[in-house]
Amino acid sequence: MTTFPKTSRKISLEMKSEVHYKKAAKTYRKSDQYINMINLYPILHNTLIECKDENLVK
Repeated sequence: MTTFPKTSRKISLEMKSEVHYKKAAKTYRKSDQYINMINLYPILHNTLIECKDENLVK
């Protein structure tokens, strides 16, 4: 079982502004992680096509 250290930082339940989330999305779309994920889409797409008629769940 994993336990996490207690933090003294208070977590806010209020949402940030729409502008904040738009800026975060714009930054994320330029990140290496996002670019790598997008580059994997063709592999995922082809794999789904190949497995289309497979009975993978019993």
